[in-house]
Amino acid sequence: MGLLSRVAFMQGKSSVPDPLDTASSSSTASCDLDFAGAPTTPVTADAVANDCGDGPATAAAQPKYWPSQEEVAAVLAALGEEDRGFCDAAMANRYLRATGGDRQHAAKRVHDTLTWQRAEQPDRMVCTACRADHKSHYMQVVGHDRIGRPLIYSCLALATNRDVEDNRKHMISTFEQAIRLMPQAAPQPGSRPVESWCWVLDFHGFSVRDCDPRLAKIFLNLSAAHYPERLGTFFVVSAPSVFNTLWRAISHFIDPVTKQKIHFVNFNRKDNSKLEGLLGRYFDGDTTAWLLQEMADNRDKGLALSKAYSYPDLSKLAAEGRGAPDVAEAQAARRAKSSCRRHDHLGSPAFLESLEGNPDLLLPHLKQLSLSSSAL
Repeated sequence: MGLLSRVAFMQGKSSVPDPLDTASSSSTASCDLDFAGAPTTPVTADAVANDCGDGPATAAAQPKYWPSQEEVAAVLAALGEEDRGFCDAAMANRYLRATGGDRQHAAKRVHDTLTWQRAEQPDRMVCTACRADHKSHYMQVVGHDRIGRPLIYSCLALATNRDVEDNRKHMISTFEQAIRLMPQAAPQPGSRPVESWCWVLDFHGFSVRDCDPRLAKIFLNLSAAHYPERLGTFFVVSAPSVFNTLWRAISHFIDPVTKQKIHFVNFNRKDNSKLEGLLGRYFDGDTTAWLLQEMADNRDKGLALSKAYSYPDLSKLAAEGRGAPDVAEAQAARRAKSSCRRHDHLGSPAFLESLEGNPDLLLPHLKQLSLSSSAL
């Protein structure tokens, strides 16, 4: 079972706090929050390539298996003619890693995914719930980490829709948008290309309605079957203490390399140095500050109730740039809803700048949206 499958299981029934974290806070945020400067050691591309986010591989967590060119070629050769045209070497490589080098199994799983893609067309998947109501879900790409991996942020408190099929569509659309935003070139000469994402899952607002096992099954099946080796680093923020027992029970069965991908930490307005220090290893200062301000705002009930993620706003920014009057007005309105009057919950400053004037970075259906349709 892959990492996201384990997380899916935990999210459907429970999840995991850091035993070292005993205090959390949902206090009202303000612009006075101190987001500056806990000492950090940025994660390197080499560490990420080995799936060892906290530094070089150790004896307990050796560099991860990487298929040879011959193994990749064997998988490609085993595919049928129809599949071969849609599977590149990178895809074959990921499925080999996911199957531990089993060429036959990897080829079968590639075939299964390509069959699923032809039927579902995931890159054109539309979350109809969000199209009807922007408050339905709060899970979206909001930035990149230091080596270019897309950053997904989600917060349970701001999502109003718990319908199983709606959540499946939204997750697929978010994953596909993350893939579309992956840099085409390797982050550093000689390093491996970006093919995974970071995910910050903010458990603030967790309740019994988030315990539907059907949602867990969707996470498990979807990630394991069709998005293997895509989740690079996973941050679990403010998981309820009820999850302690389950984590202790399953942590012994998680291999050391996988375990290093998962970070558990609490948001604590009085002292966020641990969270800030952890995030600062993976994200630049502006993105770290954006995440902390976003979490702070989402813990203010008054602010949270007024927030919704508007994909039409994002589409308009990408198509016309922030110089367009209606784009500028929409951004000013979003910032006015933040406790500091400067935070834009659509994404980090660098992320929004990268999208400005680049509509091709968005999925086709997002690219076609307009600001006029229920923009918030």
